[in-house]
Amino acid sequence: MSTRIKIIGIAPPTIVEAPMPLDDSLRWNSTHENNLAPRAHVFLPQSAYAKCVTHTKSDLENEVGGALIGQVRIDPNTERQYIFIQDILPALYTKAGQTHVTFTQDTLVHLNNEVEDRFPRQRIVGWYHTHPRLGVFLSSYDTWLHHHFFNDCTQVALVVDPYHEQGGFFVWQNDCELDPIHYTGFYEWSDVSDDSVIEWNNLTPQVDEAALELA
Repeated sequence: MSTRIKIIGIAPPTIVEAPMPLDDSLRWNSTHENNLAPRAHVFLPQSAYAKCVTHTKSDLENEVGGALIGQVRIDPNTERQYIFIQDILPALYTKAGQTHVTFTQDTLVHLNNEVEDRFPRQRIVGWYHTHPRLGVFLSSYDTWLHHHFFNDCTQVALVVDPYHEQGGFFVWQNDCELDPIHYTGFYEWSDVSDDSVIEWNNLTPQVDEAALELA
């Protein structure tokens, strides 16, 4: 990735008190779950997932990216924090290639304006980008970027390989480390359909009763 990438400055999160929507969610696990101890779990509505898939599939040759918009929440019953991604913002006016995506000044202005105008009660809770044909991981520069611009413990990175239909979240761990190889799954929140809409084939649904319980 180009070192010209800049990301919007992130304000400290305002934590919203709300029960985890477990009854309307399906847990999707990665094969790396046993190696991880995430500081926060991720909830992704079907509507936001669909927008993400549309954008990440829009170019199978070059990287695309954007911002994840949502809230940091805490369950009053369990006192567990979680990240609720309510929408995505595709990054426009970027410069991209097969192994990089550059957020230009016009990109940052657009993202700032969109957040202020459309999402006054939300914040940027992370970012996403694609690795066409390369798999799901954080490169050394991705890791540097996350450490410098998304270093709040509630901010996540979503990496998608649209060619192989794979995706996963990279989340800060309890030891304040970021694992660039082992990614976690998420909770699919059913805001569109009672049936799952997830296409990523590297994740497995947890369908028994334990699916709606946090480890």
